Amino acid sequence: MKTFIIIGVVAAVYIVFVIIKLMKLNSRAKEIAAKAMKEREQQRDKAVEDEPLISEDGVLSLHDRQYIACGANLIYLRGERLDTLETDTEQDEIRHMLRRDWHINTRDKLLSTIDGLATRGHRVYFKPIWQILTTLPVRERPEALDKLQQDFAAKGDDVPIEQYAANISECYKHLREISDCFEGKKCKLDALTWDLGRAINLCRWGYDAGFLSREESMRYIRKFGKELLHNYTSWANLGENYLIGFAMWTGDIEQLDELHGGHCDLLSEDSSPWVLLESK
Repeated sequence: MKTFIIIGVVAAVYIVFVIIKLMKLNSRAKEIAAKAMKEREQQRDKAVEDEPLISEDGVLSLHDRQYIACGANLIYLRGERLDTLETDTEQDEIRHMLRRDWHINTRDKLLSTIDGLATRGHRVYFKPIWQILTTLPVRERPEALDKLQQDFAAKGDDVPIEQYAANISECYKHLREISDCFEGKKCKLDALTWDLGRAINLCRWGYDAGFLSREESMRYIRKFGKELLHNYTSWANLGENYLIGFAMWTGDIEQLDELHGGHCDLLSEDSSPWVLLESK
């Protein structure tokens, strides 16, 4: 009899022990689930914050918003507004960025840089390089690129033609492998967006920095935006020409992938100006 009692007590103790362990395990599971839910909510909040947003701006017309959206590739990665002339970045921060990245600290320097992008930019190098890469056999390209280098050097322009050509070749191939970039009969490659898209952003930053009036900034933006929208038949092709210009300039695959990710967001997010403005 005592044996059965002892066995019963041991069994009861064991059951209580198991129940306590299960309760602790369940409590821990709830903690993990709650933490995971909180992390997912934070990720969703961050995703919403990172989405390219556009809202109705009573000051800007539909066309004005389209023109501003022509510079969206870079401005999206910076997390700045895509729907207004103002970028909503503090003036001191904008001025610091202009000095650091563009060596711009005066109105005259800003206007000179904008004019340089509008009249020459990097597309003057891209066009002849692209022609060599797409029309000549591989064995003839080095000589042609060297001659092109000499032609620019004779004009006082010490541009790294061979490096640019290598960057274009590698990055173009990379983008074709990871995406459907540069497809379709109406696809153009001229790097115009790389120049005029940045010029549009400089106009916005110039306004935020106090170097340009609203009227001056919008006058430039309208001019550059009209040229870009006239030159390309889709936002996709417009954005691709920013990518290829960036690729030529830097050759950095990792940065290019980040930029391409933003490009895809702009083409797919419901709140993107490239989606909203194309449908109106």
